[in-house]
Amino acid sequence: MGITDKVVKYYNDVVTEMKKVTWPTQQELKDATIVVLVVAGILSVFTFSVDWFINAVIKQFLN
Repeated sequence: MGITDKVVKYYNDVVTEMKKVTWPTQQELKDATIVVLVVAGILSVFTFSVDWFINAVIKQFLN
């Protein structure tokens, strides 16, 4: 099996698998995007808070 045959087989396999994919609806995509943005926001606030707290504790020990 030559390189050309392998590339053609790979391409055909990709096309076959892509036909099996169920794509999300527009509403599902919007909902998932909102969830991602909310979770990212919560994690950002949490990380900022922990960083601020640790920074304040370290400053107290250094003074």
